[in-house]
Amino acid sequence: MYNSENKDKILSCAENLFRKYGIRSISMDDIAHHLNMSKKTIYESFADKNEIIYLIIAAFRKKMEALVVGVTDRPANPIERLIKLFVCITSMIRETSPTLIYDLQKYHENAWQILQDFRDDFLAGRVKDIVSDGIRKHYLNPTLDANFYITLFLQLVQLSGNEKLFPRAKYSEHTVAINLIDCLVSGIATEKGRRISKNLKLNTVQSHE
Repeated sequence: MYNSENKDKILSCAENLFRKYGIRSISMDDIAHHLNMSKKTIYESFADKNEIIYLIIAAFRKKMEALVVGVTDRPANPIERLIKLFVCITSMIRETSPTLIYDLQKYHENAWQILQDFRDDFLAGRVKDIVSDGIRKHYLNPTLDANFYITLFLQLVQLSGNEKLFPRAKYSEHTVAINLIDCLVSGIATEKGRRISKNLKLNTVQSHE
């Protein structure tokens, strides 16, 4: 019999296992074992492992959207919103197992597409709004090509989670964020914008000392 409480427990357990070990290495038997539950009970709530993965990623996207809205809707100047948005997204990426990302890309196209749509539609739209506001309020150079910048922003976000380039043993999340933020802001900000960026960076550094 369908049980919504069981469904939530299964999704939560599966997500934890996928984050820790990757998707490919975790079977329905593993999920059932960790829950001390029969596989039959799991199949009463889900058609297969693919459905579990899809629902987990869909819920993760909603969580990311809520975090982005919380960061970008707060009253603040465009430079601060841009930096906070970048830190918010890169933090989530750095906390996600590279194995999980690889497994999604290679074996679960529908679930991976959810994250691609989040990046290309929702996130890109937010960046564009902030950049347009920054140009209008003279925090960003009026000659800035917004579409080009959005592409750069999204690529640097993805780059932040590259374990080969920035291994966690060598580069902290804070170090990666601060250096990439310099790349994102210094060349496009007006003098007014650079003052804001410098103060934000100084405050961030001091808070991590």
